[in-house]
Amino acid sequence: MRVGHGYDVHKLTQGRKLILGGVDIPYEKGLLGHSDADVLTHAVMDALLGALALGDIGKHFPDNDEKYKGANSLKLLLLVKNIIEEKGYSISNIDSTIIAQKPKLSPYIYNMR
Repeated sequence: MRVGHGYDVHKLTQGRKLILGGVDIPYEKGLLGHSDADVLTHAVMDALLGALALGDIGKHFPDNDEKYKGANSLKLLLLVKNIIEEKGYSISNIDSTIIAQKPKLSPYIYNMR
């Protein structure tokens, strides 16, 4: 069994959607980033890649590559899953924590799973 730890932070800003775990959360601000800036999915990808010592999401999906501009992080997560399976591993469980004062996330947790 291998265990990884992922962490990601993006700045809240006006004019962007707030996407967490692939779920569009209604809020007056969103997260700034090259892709959709889904910090939850980014942290999960970093944990999965780190567990196998495969680098981080910046190595696999660089933020200076236009191919990933506005990218859906769930699609990138699927690519990470494929990389893991090609190495002969599988994912058995993921536990994650979002630290945020606002907005209230409990109504969206089920859809993030």
